[in-house]
Amino acid sequence: MQWSSRLGFGFGAAMGELERAFVYENTIRIEALFGGRGDEHVRIGPAIDLRTRLFRSAEGSAGVGLLLPIARGYPIVLTATAGYAFRRDDVLAGWEDGPIFVGTLAWGYRSYDFHDRYQLGFHVFVSSRVHLDQVSRWELTAGIELDLEMLFVVPARFLVSLFRRGPPDEPE
Repeated sequence: MQWSSRLGFGFGAAMGELERAFVYENTIRIEALFGGRGDEHVRIGPAIDLRTRLFRSAEGSAGVGLLLPIARGYPIVLTATAGYAFRRDDVLAGWEDGPIFVGTLAWGYRSYDFHDRYQLGFHVFVSSRVHLDQVSRWELTAGIELDLEMLFVVPARFLVSLFRRGPPDEPE
């Protein structure tokens, strides 16, 4: 089992019966994938998708993630999740609270780590959200996902190492 977490930034549009509008989203995607060791194996497992649209909504969904090896270290990751959206948006009429389905296709660097359970990832993605109570209302977004460990843990370890004047794991 290896897991990965990424912070995403995406842009897109509201479509269908919704008034066509610009969409900016921030996401956190997390998967724990089970399967064979190495980059050449299909892996599957639970996935979580958390999102905010223009910081005026809070959306959470859970489901399944599927990793399909295409080239060594560069797989396609498909996720399908269902959940609920809490929206407070005065700009767009028709964006109400309700159940959602999220489908995401991501591709990028995600090499198997033989030394740790955490798997670094950097992806480009395309994501679609459908309002399950009104399926004619949907959104389409695309963007990038940056690994949370690379954004926060690695810089923190660098600062610790800098202030201690040496690598943190090196004996004195």
